[in-house]
Amino acid sequence: MNIAQLIYQEAKDMPEFEAQKVLDFMKFLKSKHMSLEDETAYLMREPANARDLLEAISELRDGRGYQSRELLPDH
Repeated sequence: MNIAQLIYQEAKDMPEFEAQKVLDFMKFLKSKHMSLEDETAYLMREPANARDLLEAISELRDGRGYQSRELLPDH
């Protein structure tokens, strides 16, 4: 039996609210391991984000200060 099957065996007999906590924790662990490359690719999908990010990198490389920008709106 593999790990996923063992997790299923344990979770299937749990009360729904406890199983939800386990699922939330698993999702948290998964999101915690998202690599920087994945985050950068996500930001770069939007042309405006890509432009702002590249401009900020250019300013840092040139030793210029830059204003903090909101790349993604809060939801």
